[in-house]
Amino acid sequence: MIRITAIETGKARMKTAQRTGGDGRSGLQRKIDIFRDTHWVEPLPILCFLIEHPEGRFLVDTGDTWRNSVPGYLPRWNPFFTREVSIRVAPHEEVGSRLLAMGLDPARDIGTVILTHLHHDHTGGLDHFPSARVLVPRANLPVSTGLRGRLMGCLPQRWPIWFRPEAVDMDGPAVGPFAGSHPVTRDGRIFLVPTPGHVDGHVSVVVRDEGITYFLAGDATYDEANLRAEKADGVTNDPAQSIATLRAIKAFAAGEPTVILPAHDPESAERLAARRIFV
Repeated sequence: MIRITAIETGKARMKTAQRTGGDGRSGLQRKIDIFRDTHWVEPLPILCFLIEHPEGRFLVDTGDTWRNSVPGYLPRWNPFFTREVSIRVAPHEEVGSRLLAMGLDPARDIGTVILTHLHHDHTGGLDHFPSARVLVPRANLPVSTGLRGRLMGCLPQRWPIWFRPEAVDMDGPAVGPFAGSHPVTRDGRIFLVPTPGHVDGHVSVVVRDEGITYFLAGDATYDEANLRAEKADGVTNDPAQSIATLRAIKAFAAGEPTVILPAHDPESAERLAARRIFV
């Protein structure tokens, strides 16, 4: 028996041009569109997912941190952090507090943390897991560290000093439309597939339960509506790659009953509870 729980760690607000990029716009043009946009979407959840599996507990992404509100935590020289996105996380909303409220000690009871990618709203809760094995897609590391990472939505300077993730490759067997994969559990029921586009090296986590599959999409799409319409977001540097990923996810879901669970979709938690598949 596998159990998946959605854990909300605060809210994020973004421009409409970030959630849905304009058709025919290049990666650079999409960034310009975000800065020009005067319209904000409603506050969106920042979700992590706890997977309870016979082989242990696995956490997909770690959400963000209340420290976003501390002056100086976000680099003031990067206007994207300070003007184009608004993160609101109360201390009790961090993933560690959420897990404690569920009766789990994040420092001892979570065996593995899986990061779909290293953007700050997916790594902000890393401090709570000093004893966990942390899996990171190897292809995402080069765009997440140093100055390039700080320009591209990452905060490597804020990662825990003990952070030494296990970099993994998508060198396992092809799965449906995905050219590779990486097994996470020995029974093969949890595995990673490459879903690049939102950022290089992005992966999604697939969980195959009895008669139903859960596709934990990270930021491969911001919501199911954009997936259905094959609309790439405004963050991507490669819209064609993003759209190819969306088509691959749709093709995968056409092959087996699949619940799609993006990290910022307001309907993800309800969709998970109802086991509502993508059709």
